[in-house]
Amino acid sequence: MELTSMPIIVIICYLIAEMYKILFKNKEYLFRFIPIFVSFVGGILGVAMFFLNPEIINVSNVWLAFIVGVISGASATGTNQIIKQIFFKGEQNK
Repeated sequence: MELTSMPIIVIICYLIAEMYKILFKNKEYLFRFIPIFVSFVGGILGVAMFFLNPEIINVSNVWLAFIVGVISGASATGTNQIIKQIFFKGEQNK
């Protein structure tokens, strides 16, 4: 498997999660659905990459493409938490 497919999906999912937070900024109770939403979007992106450009994702079937996408989408949530903990640690307590 090419190593470029996962970072591409992670970055796209991270940006989609940030747009989700902007769209629903007044409804913070919807923020708990971000990991599920982003994982699902990652799965869709993995399948789309499988059909549109199979050289990038380079897996043998659609289910593996979906699984790679879901894992990449879930990684976007972890990326968000890493960035939040490193750069905004002091601002959360205010």
